[in-house]
This record gives sequence, structure tokens and C-alpha cells, in this order.
Amino acid sequence: MSQPILAEHVVDILARLVTNRVDGASKRAADTLADAVVGRLRRIRRASAFDLFETDPHAGAHRQTLVDLLNTEFATDAGFRDAVAGLATAAGAPAVRTPEPKRDHRPQKRVLLGAGAAVAAIALALGGRALYLELTGAAEPDGTTPCRTFWALKEPEQRGLLVRAYEKHGEKRRTDDPYLVARVLYACGQNPENTVDQIITADAMRR
Repeated sequence: MSQPILAEHVVDILARLVTNRVDGASKRAADTLADAVVGRLRRIRRASAFDLFETDPHAGAHRQTLVDLLNTEFATDAGFRDAVAGLATAAGAPAVRTPEPKRDHRPQKRVLLGAGAAVAAIALALGGRALYLELTGAAEPDGTTPCRTFWALKEPEQRGLLVRAYEKHGEKRRTDDPYLVARVLYACGQNPENTVDQIITADAMRR
């Protein structure tokens, strides 16, 4: 997807989500997409743009403001763009055909990496940890897991990850702690670029 088209599709999905018109397999991906977008807007101190959009997702001015902000973020952060593109596809965004680039016989590392990011995002959104590990061969998630990936895990997997992460920090946590996941999810929303380890370290320093 090109950046302007991607932003339009993302806003379309968010509009359906806030008006309760997303269900089935797409719902989890749409929820994760919304978390990623809102987290990014909080980071750049523009979360109010989503708040206005949420009050009236069909208002042209609110919609265009959100599209413009996303386009700017996609242009400055290819990783964020690729992750959002994968989640948007998983949430039902239509495939967009782009002009085929001039053939180059050199290895297309950037294309392969982008495709890998999209597959990872879709796997996380649709199948959780088991499908993600099967597709990527990745190790079991731990404290080095980024906040965006942590959001996409199912709650039991989030709890297991946090217990392992806290143990490495010399702290014991129980998987049935009712606030275990909520605390980290809230902090991740404020700092979506951080890893779970960074969130735990920052929390320890505030105590």
C-alpha cells in the first residue's frame, strides 16, 4: 500500500471499530491496530486528534486530521508503517496494487524484511503466539518483546511473559495477579516504542 492509501484504509477501519461495525476474526486485529495508532498519537502528543475523531468518525475535518497525522508518521518511521500495514490487512483492508518496480537482480532485502514484518503482524493479530512462532521460528517472547507485540498477545501469554520478565528483574509475580497485565498495558500505551523490560525498569524507578 502507498502511504496515503494506507492512512485512508486505517481510518476507515478505525471508523468502523468505534461505531461497533467490526466483528469476527477482524476484531482482534482492528483492536490492536487502534492501540498502535493511539499509542503513536500519545507519543507525539496528538492523542486529542483521535478523541475528536472518536466523537464523530464521519466528520470530514476530524477524519482528515487523523489521515494527515498518520501519513506524516508513516513517512518518518517505516517500521511503524509496515506494522500498521500488516494489521490493517488482517483487519480487512483491501489489497492495493502498486506499480511494479524496475527489476533488480540484487537481493531485495528491504522487501523481504517488510514482508516479514507484515506476516508477523498478521500472525499476531489472528493466531496469537502459537501461529507467530510457527511462521517465524522465533523464541518464546520475553522482556525484550516490544510493546506493540505485547498488545497483540492473548492475555494468558501476556501473563506468562510478564512473570518471566519480572523474574529476570529479581521480582516474583503471580500469573493470577489481577493488575499484572493492566499496569504494563497502560504504560505501553504511553510509551509504545519501549520493550516490556524498559516498562518494568521505569516502573521500578518510580517506586
